[in-house]
Amino acid sequence: MDFIDAHHHTWDHRVFPYPGVNDPHPIGDISHFKENYLITDLLDDAKNQNLIKSVHVECGGGGKDNPVEETAWLQSLADEENSKGFPHGIVAYSDFLTKDVEKELEEHCSYKNMRGIRYMLNFDPDVALNCFAPVDKVVFDTQWRANYALLEKYNLSFDMQLWWPQNNDALKLMNDFPNILNIINHAGMPRQRDKEYIDNWRKGLKILSQASNAVIKISGLAMFDQQWTLESIRPLVLDAIDIFGINRCIFATNFPVDRKYSDFDKVLDSYTEITKDFSDDEKNKIFHGNATKYYRL
Repeated sequence: MDFIDAHHHTWDHRVFPYPGVNDPHPIGDISHFKENYLITDLLDDAKNQNLIKSVHVECGGGGKDNPVEETAWLQSLADEENSKGFPHGIVAYSDFLTKDVEKELEEHCSYKNMRGIRYMLNFDPDVALNCFAPVDKVVFDTQWRANYALLEKYNLSFDMQLWWPQNNDALKLMNDFPNILNIINHAGMPRQRDKEYIDNWRKGLKILSQASNAVIKISGLAMFDQQWTLESIRPLVLDAIDIFGINRCIFATNFPVDRKYSDFDKVLDSYTEITKDFSDDEKNKIFHGNATKYYRL
């Protein structure tokens, strides 16, 4: 099966310091973030799979002095012969709470693999990283909304990462800007696995799915289930697919974040087993076709 990894990260601490590796994080221990993870590492991890393309998602703000530095670096990697074009899509960062973002978006878009922006909305007051902000505050902030609206002008998508209690506000935002594609990260972030939480997570996905301009990436399920098994993620994968429909679902790995909890083969083999009864057309869409469509690869 051809596979497009629609959500991975690459970092090289010799290029950028990524100071957030020493901060508290919602998933707990992130000491493995201190290890470099290069395109060659991704390709080696995927050597047993038919990984044909990938989408790189920003690393907590990226760059040393401004976010465009990360985009420029990633494009330089993609242009190297030994990278085989990886990453084929770049989802960058811009701080939508600041002015003059349009100039920064123009600079991002000067790089041919640029596809979208991620601004993490899954705010946790106990883990208040500087690249996270509460969705109920920012989506009604005049400056933030004005910057978000620029995504339509520059034909960029928005990678939306949030917790289920924030989904009503997110739905309002998406409905207010119907021409901006929103790509929900990590299956809507099911951070707890007790029945009450999962019931609320499902209801939250149904809220998000009401927006015709929303699709979902099924990835990152190991972050909050670090001893996961095929059977522990099966209902989450199938629920997300059932709620959003095959045409709006994308598989991804979230490597190297999830690499601490599983290897590449385990992730892909689990997706393959869970969808073994799907039609060939359905599998083609969820493994690579939808990523090609929505990230314009």
